[in-house]
Amino acid sequence: MTGIVLVVGTGCQEKRDTKPLDPIAATSTDFRKRVDAYITLRKRLVDSVGELDPTRSQAEIAKRATGLGQAIVAARAQAKQGDIFTPEIATIFATMIKEEYRRRADTVLETREDQQEELPDFVPQVNQIYPTTYPLATFPPALLPLLPKLPKDVEYRVVQKYLVLRDIEANVIIDFMPNAVP
Repeated sequence: MTGIVLVVGTGCQEKRDTKPLDPIAATSTDFRKRVDAYITLRKRLVDSVGELDPTRSQAEIAKRATGLGQAIVAARAQAKQGDIFTPEIATIFATMIKEEYRRRADTVLETREDQQEELPDFVPQVNQIYPTTYPLATFPPALLPLLPKLPKDVEYRVVQKYLVLRDIEANVIIDFMPNAVP
């Protein structure tokens, strides 16, 4: 009887992965997959619009960028806030950003308050063309290493208290996070 119990006990054991799941790593992986899906779509659209030829006139380059932006907006007509910055991603990113601001010295914070005037003053929307009437404020260098690295065609921007994900060439806002920046 003991042999049977041993066999049954051994047969019931299942192999488990003993590594604990890292929620930040899993969320960052999910974010990268979502950005990669956008880049895949973008590459398909670039193929239909044509590659950028930097030897063209400024007007031709602008026309191509406008065409790419229109193609992106049309292809992502159902896109909405949170498609890339999911609630899980937004929670982790906002926490990292707020912790970085908390570590700043008072003099740096005072300087930031002065720089608020330089930040664009509009409410971003998904598929919105980034208004050319506003400057592209420099992204805070201390924040960049905290966030996942982006492909060369996409960048982070700060618009008031929003973290924006922007297609550089097409000048399209592909997603945003409200209340990301203190």
